[in-house]
Amino acid sequence: MAGIQSVKLELLRAGPIHNQLLSPLTPYLVLCGDEAPVTVNIELEQRELQNRLERLRYIESGGRLATATAISDKTREAEVMELGSIVGRILGRIPTLSSELARTETNGNGIIHLRVVLSGSELALIPFELSTSPQGLPGEGLPLLLQRSVPIAMTREVRRGRPMKVEWDRKPRILFVSAATGSSTVPAQAHLQAIREALEPWVRWEETPEKRVHFLSDHLTLLNNASLEDIRKACSESDYTHVHVLAHGASFEEAGETRWGLALCAQNDRSRPDVVDGKRLAQALQATKEDGGTSSPPAVVTLMTCDSGNVGSLLIPGGSIAHDLQAYGIPWVLASQFPLTKQGSVTITSLLYSRLLRGDDPRQTIHELRHRLKTDSNSNHDWASLVAYAALPPDFERQVTAFRDRQRQKAIDVAFDKAERGGPKETEESFQQVTTRLDRWEREFSSGQRLADRMEQARCYGLRGASAKRAAQIRFGRDDLAKAGAQLEEARGWYERAMKLDPNNHWTATQLLSLCSILQQPTEGDWWALARSNANKDLAGPTSESIAWAHSSLAELEMLAAARTDETKDRAQLKEHVLDHCKAIVDLMGKGSFPVFSTLRQFQRYVKWWDRAEWREIATAVVEFLKPFTESTNALPPDEKDEK
Repeated sequence: MAGIQSVKLELLRAGPIHNQLLSPLTPYLVLCGDEAPVTVNIELEQRELQNRLERLRYIESGGRLATATAISDKTREAEVMELGSIVGRILGRIPTLSSELARTETNGNGIIHLRVVLSGSELALIPFELSTSPQGLPGEGLPLLLQRSVPIAMTREVRRGRPMKVEWDRKPRILFVSAATGSSTVPAQAHLQAIREALEPWVRWEETPEKRVHFLSDHLTLLNNASLEDIRKACSESDYTHVHVLAHGASFEEAGETRWGLALCAQNDRSRPDVVDGKRLAQALQATKEDGGTSSPPAVVTLMTCDSGNVGSLLIPGGSIAHDLQAYGIPWVLASQFPLTKQGSVTITSLLYSRLLRGDDPRQTIHELRHRLKTDSNSNHDWASLVAYAALPPDFERQVTAFRDRQRQKAIDVAFDKAERGGPKETEESFQQVTTRLDRWEREFSSGQRLADRMEQARCYGLRGASAKRAAQIRFGRDDLAKAGAQLEEARGWYERAMKLDPNNHWTATQLLSLCSILQQPTEGDWWALARSNANKDLAGPTSESIAWAHSSLAELEMLAAARTDETKDRAQLKEHVLDHCKAIVDLMGKGSFPVFSTLRQFQRYVKWWDRAEWREIATAVVEFLKPFTESTNALPPDEKDEK
């Protein structure tokens, strides 16, 4: 996968965050990369910027909608170009930014993540996303975030003293909130359909849509005509990883100043609006649990609402809804700094959730989103309206990789569950879905020789081997013995490729040795010793899970020893050793855990599929011991990160 390199641009000034107007006389301290700080002045007057932003609103504000004056396309398009050039010149006056981008550009060919950290509310008014590339920056004369020579993804973030805690690698659960009051409407059905399609690979298959509703509810909760109390109650009952809010933006007054909020439904009269600011929304999203426990905040909040990234008045504390949500602890917030078209909101929802749920890096997704919005329509500026507030912990890339692995594995499990329980048509469709997903992974990863590259290739080949083995088992159960045998041979080949790339992985080695025993094929002399040695090393592993997997491999290796002519250990003693490893897995991970489920599933293959006198007694004893400790009875395991 192409790398993502970060460039951090931080603009600071003295004084409080609020109550400061833009002025060419104000000096700002700019920090970028490892370069020395520089001082710049922003050649924009507050009134001038506000007038220009007004021309990007499609409809002139200040009057009622029925009598409001539409801003002509000619005026709006000209303003997009002019304001883009002005913002580009602001960035062009920062010498450290151009040098840092140039240095980053020469070090790789992936996306550059430009992190814009703003300390003053007046700076958040500047539409940096609209910037045209000035001289010295990539793609001179083109929109900075649309030029192709050096792809750039821009996010904003609230300045803080320590990194925000981000839990990205969690089982996805989405809260979909929609609200429309009076005669207003929102495209709720289109948004719901987009999220539903994005979730499809992870929702258990059933013969009819009605039967799938129950399983869909494990992933998605709907709040129609929602009030703030509805959101608070939902978040007090469950943790959500993603919250999608579809509502109209509305202005309100706070201390005599105009701010922007969400027009949710009033609790006691759903036909009336309750305009909610970012602070109130943040409190509802992080409501105290009903048992008094602390809730985990959502990792992502998407605000499909006009002006949800609009600061409003600068004279009182606070910022836009998006700004306030991140200030109150929401890591990723996507919003709109201008009015957002309905079609644009549907496009964002469809692409965003399909990419995030499959495990793509959100920075890559935001970059792709901006290009899609521009491609889909030249009659609006949704591409520039999109603003993303993002907090990245030091281990963010590791978390993204772990989540991508989780989602890939879970989608494959769902597909195999469908293959097992469906008919021939569903079976072949599922096998093709698995192959397509694994092919995409193989196309995406780097074929380099770095250790990280080789490890990723090994993981991919190991999962290909596991998938081919599971497909072979399904074909065997349907008496398609020829294809089952061919896919077992295929699985063996993938495991061998994985082992040669990562010989220290005892799981890969054990699966390879298992299939060599089943297919009665020779093995290299040191494979057995290497597998045992690496598994024994992991018995002192850093986590209970890694130790449990080591016991799982050793249990299987001990049993397979019964089929080797050079092993003469007493069978009763051998069975006792294997069961000791299985007991250790249960003690470490507990009932219903994935290591218990996975070990049981593997030994069931020796009983039902690979039955041989040499290991029948031991495999049967393991299955009988482990069965009471797992609740899963089909191909769909408990939530997991690994496959065996």
